[in-house]
Amino acid sequence: MTLFIKIATGLVVLGAITASLIAYVGREQALTLAFGAVKHEPIDFSKLTLGPKPNQFLVCRNDLCKAKPHLVSPTYDFPVEALMKRWELMILKQIRIESGPIDSSLIQYDYIQRTALMRYPDSITVRFIALEDNRSTLVIYSRSHYGKSDLGVNEARIRAWLSALR
Repeated sequence: MTLFIKIATGLVVLGAITASLIAYVGREQALTLAFGAVKHEPIDFSKLTLGPKPNQFLVCRNDLCKAKPHLVSPTYDFPVEALMKRWELMILKQIRIESGPIDSSLIQYDYIQRTALMRYPDSITVRFIALEDNRSTLVIYSRSHYGKSDLGVNEARIRAWLSALR
C-alpha cells in the first residue's frame, strides 16, 4: 500500500469517527470533549491584558483599561440606564447567543455567541459605565476560545453591535 493510500484511509477513518461523535453527542458537546469546557472567568478590565492571538477585540477608554484597546469606547449623550436598554433590545435580535454570568454591582454582563456551522463559542463581556452630565459609555471584550484566528469575527460582531446602538 502506498503512503498516499495509507494517509487517505486514515483521514477517512478519522472523519468517520468525528462524524459519529458529532452525531452521537452533538456539535457543542463534541467541541467540549475535543477542546475542553469554556471557562467563565470574571473580567477585570482594569487588570486585563490581551494575549498574542488575534482572535479577540477590545473596546475601551484608555483610562478604564490596562490593555490598549482595538477601538476607543464611544460616549453616549444619554444616561447609562438608556444605554443598557438599547443594549438589551439589540441583544434580543442576535442569533445563537446565550446569557452568562452577571455582576450587578459592576453592571457587567457576559454572553456566549456560537458560530453557525461549527458552533465554536465566543465570549463577550460588556460593562456599562455612567459618566457625568447624564452621559454613559461601555467597555466590551469579545474573544474566541478555540484556535488562533477568528477571521475577524470578534471585531465585526462588536463593530456591528456598536453601530446598532447608535
